[in-house]
Order: sequence, then structure tokens, then C-alpha cells
Amino acid sequence: MHAVAKVLEALGIAFVFLGLLLGINSPTLWIELYLSIIGVVVFLIGWGTDKLLERKRRESSQ
Repeated sequence: MHAVAKVLEALGIAFVFLGLLLGINSPTLWIELYLSIIGVVVFLIGWGTDKLLERKRRESSQ
């Protein structure tokens, strides 16, 4: 499950990067906006999952 959280974080960063690249080359900013929002949401889901798993791991080891 930890690997899934890290993959979601990486996908979120990739979506934001792709949005920025497409936003530079596109005459409209909607693609950049949508991909950036999707990337931030995916990253935050992965980050939250990672933090939740880390907290559970610390509590179970005590």
C-alpha cells in the first residue's frame, strides 16, 4: 500500500508537469488548469494515504 501512495504522488507531480508543458504550448489555459487541479488532487490523495499508513505503522510498533 505504501508503494501505491508513492505512485499516486508521482502521478500527481507528472500531471502538474504535463499541464504546465501543455499550457505553454496551448493558446487556451483550460488544459493547464484542469491537469494542474487533477495533479494536485491525485498528489494529495497519495500524500494523505502515505501519512495515514506511516501513523498506523508508528502506532502498531509502540
